[in-house]
Amino acid sequence: MIEDNSYRPLPGSMSRSWRAVCQAWLSALAMLTLGASMLALPWEGLIVVPLLLLAAAWLGEEGQVDAFPRREDLLLVAAMGLQGLAWVGMLLLHGEGASGLVNAWPFALAMVALVAFARVRVRATWLWAGLALGSLAASAWALWQRVVEGTTRANGHEPLHAILFGNLGLLMGLLCLAGLSWSFARRERWPWSLLLIVGGLAGLLTSALSGSRGGWIGLPLAIWVLYRGHGRRLSLGWRVTLVAALMALLGSLYAMPQTGVATRVDNAVNSLRQYVAGDDEMTSVSARLEMWRGSSQLILERPLLGWGGSGYQAAMRERGAEGEQDPALGRFWHAHNDILDAWVKRGVPGLLALLALYFTPLWLFARGVGAGSGEQRALAVAGTLVPVAFIDFGLTYSFLTYPVGGLVYALLITILWGLYRQAH
Repeated sequence: MIEDNSYRPLPGSMSRSWRAVCQAWLSALAMLTLGASMLALPWEGLIVVPLLLLAAAWLGEEGQVDAFPRREDLLLVAAMGLQGLAWVGMLLLHGEGASGLVNAWPFALAMVALVAFARVRVRATWLWAGLALGSLAASAWALWQRVVEGTTRANGHEPLHAILFGNLGLLMGLLCLAGLSWSFARRERWPWSLLLIVGGLAGLLTSALSGSRGGWIGLPLAIWVLYRGHGRRLSLGWRVTLVAALMALLGSLYAMPQTGVATRVDNAVNSLRQYVAGDDEMTSVSARLEMWRGSSQLILERPLLGWGGSGYQAAMRERGAEGEQDPALGRFWHAHNDILDAWVKRGVPGLLALLALYFTPLWLFARGVGAGSGEQRALAVAGTLVPVAFIDFGLTYSFLTYPVGGLVYALLITILWGLYRQAH
């Protein structure tokens, strides 16, 4: 009888079983690195995530994952690519060379991660574990900075500062809570649910200790998204209990002077009153309102192509010199609002690219918030929360002008989408 050797691996090649094991470990490490590098570790660790997924994909095989790309995949790639092109193209047009690459490369890297999902299956378990552990580590880091180091506001690692650190901490907490539909559907539901709930609370604590008020504005909308995904499947008693617990938590954060929440909220209210009353004292609130007014005036002057990055700052300084606004506002290099910043610097192309970046994933994920399995709903809720949160963050700060902001947004969207399409 002739021996059949057709399934023996070639000499020096990796057997199928070892390839599968290595692929699983690489993809798991990518998800854990994502959670850890958002805040607990220096943010440059996020660059490793697409590379790990690419290495895992190299070990994959054709046909291992459903056909790629689908129409929805191409829409997401187009939104990412359009944002990168707007950064590079419009700043080139304004004579600023390749400076736009600083903000464009995160979207190219995220597209690499999405393409990797064509040949690798990733277990959602590692994503939720990474987010929960990362949120807990970030809150511990925030407590250390406030209690041991004595900082006024927790701000994380350089080049992060309190606003970026606090808002990303809040986002991690919300994503942990999004995972509850996944944990409730598991056999080991209580350990996983407890980990995600604690991770969610840790994210709220990180935000409170940073004193970043902008992220709190969008909490009602984020809670509504969570309710759409989880709440309607809970009994009335559970709904009342959870709402009461949330209100008690938020009330405690406000009432405890150690968190600084009450002081930050009261300062914001008083600053707004002073601005409306015509007080010339410059506060963080009045400075933002004046920057928005100045940016809007500049948009009216050049609505189509914008001013470019350098041109915007020069124009704001000129407005200060002419007495149209406080001269101190000329030192700020962004408009403290993502939509205004995109429009005033990169014109209508920049504005449309940003809107596509927000609303393409929002449309893709929001359709699945209340439908499908527990895993599908959890991923849909998380994918909806990311653009909702970034729209909120971008109301009072130009979050996407920072490479770390763009990279976190783009990676979360592409990874959640890759997992979501696999869950189907």
